[in-house]
Amino acid sequence: MRRFQRLFHILAGALALVSASCDRNEAKPVVYLEVDSLTLAPDPSRGTSSAHVRSVWVESEGTYLGVYPLPARIPLPVSDPNATVRLYPGVEVNGISSFQAQYEFYGPYTRNLNSAYGQTVKWPPGGAAVLAYESWAQIVNVEDFESAGIQFAPTPRSDTVWNRTQSERFPAPAGESHNSSGMVVLRPGQNIFEAITQQAYVLPKSGQSVYLEINYKSTMPFNIGVVANENGTSTQQTTVTFRDKRVWSKAYINLVTEVSGFPGAVNYNLFLGAVRTNREVADTLWIDNLKLVYR
Repeated sequence: MRRFQRLFHILAGALALVSASCDRNEAKPVVYLEVDSLTLAPDPSRGTSSAHVRSVWVESEGTYLGVYPLPARIPLPVSDPNATVRLYPGVEVNGISSFQAQYEFYGPYTRNLNSAYGQTVKWPPGGAAVLAYESWAQIVNVEDFESAGIQFAPTPRSDTVWNRTQSERFPAPAGESHNSSGMVVLRPGQNIFEAITQQAYVLPKSGQSVYLEINYKSTMPFNIGVVANENGTSTQQTTVTFRDKRVWSKAYINLVTEVSGFPGAVNYNLFLGAVRTNREVADTLWIDNLKLVYR
């Protein structure tokens, strides 16, 4: 009889432990956050507000809650339904959809939930443009094709020159005006376009982030990269090759490898190049809103 009593007590204790474990592992109550998109608020001093935020890194109460592609419905297991939540914008690096990273130059979108458990909150309210560049971000507007001259000068290798287009210009975001974009046409018998900035830029090295933002569309592949100018020597390095894309797109090009790879460089030029791929018809490249962004 005592043996059965001991067995009963052991089983009862085990059940109590299982019950306590289940209690501890119960799902926390959540607030649901819906985010369709995040856009950049217009600021003429920072160039175009064109942006393409593809994902968000979510943080609340000092806890990292994951990465979510946009649009997203995000369950937030917060201890307070009025908790502060931060959304850190993520972008495609070098136009590669599988290579997304926090874009440190956009400040996080931060708000209190002001909700209740089980409820759904939609951010940003009314779809407002809420992002801004960090105050410390250094921005150089390289070329927007609005002024008389063009910063990118065709090299002797180039078979053609720039044109300005108004009929096929980049569609400006709300709150901005835009008159023209750069266009390069390579017709049969013309095979190469190459251009380098007339200005050389002093950029941070030692692994610090340096990005080039651009808007583009193209019927042919094209390259973008840097020319590192050391004492008496210039070295041209391609950063990325973009495929043809028939609609206007936004790209964030990470130049850190090419810039920091030449620690002895005095300064750097930017270059772009394209080679015609259609044998029978012309190929066209449209470019706009090139700007360097760094610390």
